[in-house]
Amino acid sequence: MGSEIRNLWLQWLAQLEQVASGFLQPLSATHPLVILPLNIAGFWLALKIYRRTGTPILHPVVGGSLLVFAGLLLLGVDFTGYQQGSGLLYLLLGPAVVALAIPLKQNLVMVRRAGWPLMLGLLVGAVLAPLVAVVIALLLGGSHTVLVALATKSVTTPVALALTEQMNGIHSLAAGVVAFTGIVGAVFGPSLMRLLGVHDERVTGFTLGINAHAIGTVRALEISALCGAFSALAMGLCGALTALLLPVLTST
Repeated sequence: MGSEIRNLWLQWLAQLEQVASGFLQPLSATHPLVILPLNIAGFWLALKIYRRTGTPILHPVVGGSLLVFAGLLLLGVDFTGYQQGSGLLYLLLGPAVVALAIPLKQNLVMVRRAGWPLMLGLLVGAVLAPLVAVVIALLLGGSHTVLVALATKSVTTPVALALTEQMNGIHSLAAGVVAFTGIVGAVFGPSLMRLLGVHDERVTGFTLGINAHAIGTVRALEISALCGAFSALAMGLCGALTALLLPVLTST
């Protein structure tokens, strides 16, 4: 365990060095000093619009993504260039996900009371969420890269990218599928749960965490700290379970 933590730490330091070197490059459309302000401005404007309208369809992740996409089109920047310019944000994804454990700790008593029913729901949800998408893609003749991306669709971005690299998938496709899954879950998930007659915030949060990962957890935190805690728990456990089982299943 100690060696694994040391390797992860060294890997993070190597990524930090790479991000720092990006700031030393000549100024261009893909430079971090261009891409990072574009990301911040896009999200800020989208958040203003969302708070003014209050409609889930204009969630900041949706609106911000569209605004950033429009900016990238104007600048003529492709995904590779955007990824390079957003290196600092990618680097901070891991710590940001870990920070979601704060509401979980604050509601740990409630989580312990749910216990085994949560574990059963996690096993069913973590298996069915990607399985349904993969089976549909197989029936439609999806390629290996598409299947890999769909298999990682219900885990948060850092886990999905790591699994995609291990299974020789395409990072951009996996990131797009993960983002789309999270956005759809965050926008329509709470309304769908109410339509089904589910009003328990614990169930709503757990469902969002399994199906919409970090984006769904942010939406759950808007509902309540309790809902966010159960969503963070589901997201973490689903990511860990997927990371353990998916490479084994794909190698057999």
